Order: sequence, then structure tokens, then C-alpha cells
Amino acid sequence: MSTLIKRMAHVGLQVPDLEASVAWATTVMGMREVERVDGVAYLTHAGCHHSLQLIEGEASALDHIAMEAHDEAALAALVTRLREENATILSEEPQERGLGAAVRFRGPAGHVFEVFAGMEDAGPVHTGAGVQPRKFGHPTLTAPDILPTQEFFARVLEFRLSDEIGPGLLAFMRCNPDHHGLGLQKGEPGLNHYAWEVENVAVLTQLGETLARNGSRFIWGPGRHGAGRNLFTYHYDPAGCIVEYYADLYQVWDERTYVPGRWSADDPDAQNLWGPGAPLEMLTAATPLADALQVA
Repeated sequence: MSTLIKRMAHVGLQVPDLEASVAWATTVMGMREVERVDGVAYLTHAGCHHSLQLIEGEASALDHIAMEAHDEAALAALVTRLREENATILSEEPQERGLGAAVRFRGPAGHVFEVFAGMEDAGPVHTGAGVQPRKFGHPTLTAPDILPTQEFFARVLEFRLSDEIGPGLLAFMRCNPDHHGLGLQKGEPGLNHYAWEVENVAVLTQLGETLARNGSRFIWGPGRHGAGRNLFTYHYDPAGCIVEYYADLYQVWDERTYVPGRWSADDPDAQNLWGPGAPLEMLTAATPLADALQVA
């Protein structure tokens, strides 16, 4: 387990219709809007200040991925490592509401990462609407070559490889007992999907009913991944980003004996032990990096 990173914390997304995205998050995904400042909505699934940040923009884009450090000492140690790595540090001050100390930096493929220590409490947990997640699970990031990001996370942030599908195609990395807190997938630079954990398969069926009542449906699942062993479903949010809800993720409790799974890209069980593999729209999806849109 990482001595620096405690957990995956949230995703920051730029969305073209902030009202529609907030309405979906609070009606379907069971989130609660904590506050909105200067076109930025902070939403939470629990008592933390936010686990989803929606930023008003001209088009859908990945703004950043956030992780929580164990404490301020761990955060300081990470900053030292980033400097030794000659990583591009964008800020050493919090760039959003609700955080204590924080650092933002750019990864090898251009993704922006934020690591913080300390977050404000948001008070009451649930509104009673939608299907409330138990926690923010992971992002799956895309890059033309995933190996530099994989090596960076292993070397600098102490993530470990849990499974890989077809060397260079998909890698799953962990910072705590969860089988993966980070997925890496070959593709255009950006975000393939972001994921939320729920208690069990019954909650996934509730999500299916909720999606149907709101004019949507699953694009893949329910099923069970071979890599990670988790139950899964995927759907689109209003900004066109793919959202995974999952349950029953494999837990790595013994680091001494765990051996990463090595799956062939041709093995159908790697993707789904119950049914068909991922549709083409899942395999090629990549919400672009916000910086790429600005350059364009």
C-alpha cells in the first residue's frame, strides 16, 4: 500500500451545461450539491465537502483527478519526490474549495493530478434522491502509451500493479487494498470513465430502474469483470462522460503473496465473466483533457 496516498478522492469535469449535469448528479446519482461558486459546483455522496466537481465550460473535458494523502507529512514527502522527478508542478496551494494543503502537478501524458491533505465536512449525507454511491472508486485514464504514467505512479506515488490486459492496453493499479484506484487504457489522452462503488448487485438493479425512469439505460452490464472481479454497469452522464457503478471489487490484503494478473487481450473473461465484452463505444471513449481543448 502507498505510504503517500490514502484514497482516490474525486474527479473534476468541465461540462457544457452545468445545470443539466448538476440535475443529473442529484436526481440519478444520489449526490448533494454542497455549494456553487463562480461556475463551479461541488457535490458530495457523503460527509466530505466534495467527491465530484463540475466546472462550467464550452465542452466536456477532464479537468483533474484528485487523491487524498495520508496526512500533511505524506503530502510534503510527495512534493519532494515531484521536485526530484522534475515533474511539472502547477500549484502548491489549494485550487478549489474545501481543501486543506494541496499540490497540483501534470503527469507524463498531460493529465492534471491533485493531491490534498484535509477536507472540510459537508454535514448531512443523503437527500433521498437517486442511487447514492458508497464512495468514489477510480478513474480510468487514457493515453497513447500508458507505460510512462504507469511507471510514474509506481515510482513516485507508490501505486502497485494489480492486473493488466494485453501489455500496454489496460493496467489496473492500487494504493490501498482496493484492487484498483486507477485504470490506464490505451487511447487518445483523456478519461475513459469514472467509477463509484455501491454495496451490492441489488443497488445496481436500482440504478437500472432509475436510469430508465430518467430516459437513459446501461451501455454495458450488468456483468462481472475478470480483472478486479467486480460487478459492473456503465452509463453516460449528460456531458457524454461514461460513469461506472460497481460492487464487490477484489481486495488485496496480503501484499507479500499477491501476484498481478496477466490477461491476454483475446481472453473474453478479462472483460466480462458473464456475457459479451465491452462495446466499441466503451473501448474508444476518451473525454479529452481540458488543456487540449484550450490549445485547440
